[in-house]
Amino acid sequence: MDDSASGSKRKRDLRQDATEPEVFLYEGGEIAWEQRIEITRVRIGPQVEEIPCGTFRSYTNLTEVQFDEGALQVIGESAFAGCTALRGITIPPSVTKLGKRAFEHCGNLVEVHLNDGLRTIGESAFNYCEQLRSVTLPSTVTDLGADSFWECHNLVNVQLNEGLQCIDVRAFHACTALRCVTIPSTVTQLGGWTFYRCTNLSKVQFGEGLQIIGAGAFANCTSLQIVTFPSTVTKLGGWAFQNCSNLSEVLLLGGQRFLNEEFLARRLSDEEGILRQEVVGILTDDGSAFRGCPLTRVKISISWAVSERIARLPFERRLSVEERIRNLLRLELVPDGNVVAHFPLVRRYAAAEAEDDSDSEAEEMAVDIQDTNNATARSVYQLLKLIAFHELKESSILIELAMWKSRVDGDRSHADCRVAIPGPAKSLIMEYCGFAGFLRPALDGA
Repeated sequence: MDDSASGSKRKRDLRQDATEPEVFLYEGGEIAWEQRIEITRVRIGPQVEEIPCGTFRSYTNLTEVQFDEGALQVIGESAFAGCTALRGITIPPSVTKLGKRAFEHCGNLVEVHLNDGLRTIGESAFNYCEQLRSVTLPSTVTDLGADSFWECHNLVNVQLNEGLQCIDVRAFHACTALRCVTIPSTVTQLGGWTFYRCTNLSKVQFGEGLQIIGAGAFANCTSLQIVTFPSTVTKLGGWAFQNCSNLSEVLLLGGQRFLNEEFLARRLSDEEGILRQEVVGILTDDGSAFRGCPLTRVKISISWAVSERIARLPFERRLSVEERIRNLLRLELVPDGNVVAHFPLVRRYAAAEAEDDSDSEAEEMAVDIQDTNNATARSVYQLLKLIAFHELKESSILIELAMWKSRVDGDRSHADCRVAIPGPAKSLIMEYCGFAGFLRPALDGA
């Protein structure tokens, strides 16, 4: 054996695991180009702190990657991109960052296990991993990069944990097998087109804390039927739910922001409006958020204004109020006891340009939330009057009972001691409670 051949063999032995010859031991640096096809299994040595950019890119026969417990912190850009034979990977807890395109185009990657310690998943880290079935982000992950799971067509389950702060644009773009997702309360903003064309996505749960849903975030999610927005949401980007062809129910929990507090405090009449149109316009990006959806109305919770008051009424009076809600136009008592108000959606159209006017079709430009004819305002006004009437009636009974008790003595029968509240006193009670004028017709007819 000549000296050059002997040197080459010694170099190879330094990189090869002596106990398992078939496993290539990576200890840093570059790997000889001719070994690209030969390596099928690799072990990352304990002293390696970073796997550099493109180290194992397009190693098409690589089926297994082992990580020794050690110093590894970063898996660099495109480190394992195009490793089409790789079927599973477990990222050790020492790793804090997956670089851009780290596992891009690993078309047979089925399982990925991410451990606590990971903080950042870089842009396009797993895009086009078309066989990936499930992924759980540990609570230490704060940033999910743009396009990170782009077109992972078989991704069915995604678990996003509290601690995640940023979901960047197109993170789950066209993950067509994804069925449900829960957005943690620590996420304040969803990037644009995050779940665009997730055609099997049928359930989305938003945590309280989310403020902005980006442009096109759920556009073309054709299986989505019901969406409930937390009270913290202030903005839906343009086309956020465009062409969600089965979306039939939207509930806004933040009634305090969308509804006129002056109205709900009984300082405005039922003709002066309940909906804060300027706030709703900002929320829906001037009507484009629900374009192309079959929605006919949006529900806004008014529970914060009425539910606690209803709950304090005696059982019989509470049943009476609840029955009345069921008969009032555009009000709904939902199974959990909350009360929601319905507001119709009004569509705006613009005629599409065409050479032949007879073939032109009206193009839907926007969908606006409105209280047409103030019908919702009138129903809410009637409900507020009814609750106030029962509250005042209950207060009157208690005061009359107290007056009756104060007149009881040994020489008079209890029946003779009962005293009704004088009209002026009742008026003072109404004034004190803010009911003057508001309840007068109800009292006159009582």
